[in-house]
Amino acid sequence: MTTLIRSAFLSICMLMMIPSSYALDITHPVLREGSDLDKYAASLLVFLVEKSGETANLKAYRKPIDSQSRKINLLAKGEISVDWLGADKQIESKLVPIRYPVFRGLLGHRIFITNKTVEPKLASVKSLEELRAFKMIQGEGWADVDVLKSGGFKVREVPGFEKIFKIVDNGRSDLFPRAVIEPYSEVASRPQYKNLLVDDKLMLVYKFPMFFFVSPSASNKPLVDALNKGFKLAYEDGSFIEFFDNAPLVKKTFAEAKLKQRRVFHIDNPNLSEQTRAIDAKYWLKLD
Repeated sequence: MTTLIRSAFLSICMLMMIPSSYALDITHPVLREGSDLDKYAASLLVFLVEKSGETANLKAYRKPIDSQSRKINLLAKGEISVDWLGADKQIESKLVPIRYPVFRGLLGHRIFITNKTVEPKLASVKSLEELRAFKMIQGEGWADVDVLKSGGFKVREVPGFEKIFKIVDNGRSDLFPRAVIEPYSEVASRPQYKNLLVDDKLMLVYKFPMFFFVSPSASNKPLVDALNKGFKLAYEDGSFIEFFDNAPLVKKTFAEAKLKQRRVFHIDNPNLSEQTRAIDAKYWLKLD
């Protein structure tokens, strides 16, 4: 065997010994303080990548990002690989949506972080019109802002996530709508705000999925494929429903939120894309 042939043969053998899949380097936003939602999403990210047969190498971005608009820009430029965001047509046009609702639609079931002065007034709210009298607050650039405004609510946008809690605590805004999976851990982790509490009487509902959004950078195509494949396989073998049902955050939510005891108001979400509206009903949680 000539030296050239021997060298080519050895090269082929070495290629055959290299594993077919490599760890996917995934840069995600810094997890927010007290956010069990972020912890759930990060663990689901690893679960789905591993379900697809790949390995996830997660690392947080170098610093926290308070503005969602800033996150979207960083994703669009490829500085962040993935984030978990509420879906709307504008975001879906800029990034690559993985169209499986991360929380099976629970993101659109909204309850309110409020303060001790406002909370007693909520017990008498019987109509959407009465609810619209309260001032709401959201993060800058959040998809919920347009949904709430289209529903007739007065909404203030604030760029810093932590700043919102201080504003509500001080009584400078009445209600901070949060998905039922979010507010309890957020309030519990901020004992410095003595007036904050979670209302237990009302719930606002609109169709609003959270998706994983991946950077459109070509280098992230393997991550897009892994997440879509992971979701597909996890639904086929039932492991996603098992993951969801057994997640501490989900169990805690149904124990704390008292969903069946609340007065429920519905509004439309005009900002969903046609592709998102067409998602099969089996991927949405049905709450009686």
